[in-house]
Amino acid sequence: MRKLLPSPSAAPTAPQSQVPAGLWEALQASSSRPRPASQLLPSFPNGLADVLSPETNTNKPDLLCPRPGCGSLILKSGAATLQERSSILLEPPEYQSRSPLAPLPPPGTPAHWWLVTPSPMAFENIGFSKPLTDNPRMKLLACAECDLGPLGWCEQGGREFWLAVGRVGYRV
Repeated sequence: MRKLLPSPSAAPTAPQSQVPAGLWEALQASSSRPRPASQLLPSFPNGLADVLSPETNTNKPDLLCPRPGCGSLILKSGAATLQERSSILLEPPEYQSRSPLAPLPPPGTPAHWWLVTPSPMAFENIGFSKPLTDNPRMKLLACAECDLGPLGWCEQGGREFWLAVGRVGYRV
C-alpha cells in the first residue's frame, strides 16, 4: 500500500484526512498495562533474607525492572539461585556516578548475584548488549522494555546469566 502526499505548493485535489480527536489518548490508554509495584533491596527490613527462599536458595518474589514506571517482569519467582562471587566492572567509573542503579562493589570484592541457568529462555523479559569492545566475550543484561542497565552480565554463548541482587526490583 502506498499513500501519495501532495507537495506543499500543490493545491489539494481531495479532502485531507485528519487524525480523529482523542486518537492519541485512546492509543496510550489501550497500550498501557498495570505496572507492578516493586521494591529495591535496601527497602526490605531484613534485606536479602526477605527476598530469598531459604529452602531452595532461590528468589522468593518475581524480579522486576527497578525503574519507576516500568516494572517489566524480568524473572519469575524461584528461577534464580543466589550466589556469592567477585564483583566485576559493568560500567566505566565516570558513568557509575550518574547511574540510577545501585553501585556495585569494586571488582574483586565479594558480591551477591542471582544466577540464571541454563539458557536465556529462563527469563521473561531481558535484553542483551552487543559484545563489549574491551571484553568481546562479555554481554551486559538490561531491561528489554526500557533498556535500563546494566542489570547483570553473561559470557557470549555461555549458559550462566548473572543479575546483580541490588540492581533489580522485587514484586511486593
